[in-house]
Amino acid sequence: MKTITLKADDTFDALLTGLARNLNTTKSGVMRSAVLNYKKHVERAALGRQVREASLKVREEALEYASEFEAADADGL
Repeated sequence: MKTITLKADDTFDALLTGLARNLNTTKSGVMRSAVLNYKKHVERAALGRQVREASLKVREEALEYASEFEAADADGL
């Protein structure tokens, strides 16, 4: 495993130490878990943006088709 150095003030170190103690793991374990959870959060947020963009595109296309059908209906077809 690689070693990564993190500079932390006393408050952050106390928080990290307390979390490690409560979770019965090491500070490194808490940090690994936090980074993996954050990665999942970032990926979910990106997926959410993709879904919203696709939804807006589908909505725009549906409105265009509805407009075309309304125009055809108005022509008496």
